[in-house]
Amino acid sequence: MSRFTIDLWVNNKFGVLNRITGLYAKRCYNIESIHAGPTEIPGVTRIEIVSTGDDYMRTQVVSQLEKLYDVRKVEITNEDKSYPDH
Repeated sequence: MSRFTIDLWVNNKFGVLNRITGLYAKRCYNIESIHAGPTEIPGVTRIEIVSTGDDYMRTQVVSQLEKLYDVRKVEITNEDKSYPDH
């Protein structure tokens, strides 16, 4: 398992965060931390999600997030292979 951070740029609309977290919950993926804040672009919010998982999980979650309607951009910004298994 490795820790990774996904940055999302999303339209700031009702229910977007619920759809994103629902995607994780449906697939039994864990969110270790989540942070959302405004961007310099009006109507766009940046969401940072820190998770742990294997390569397959990371690939799947990025692929599924990119399919969500109000998600504008998905990017893995940090990978830490040294995170200990629990």
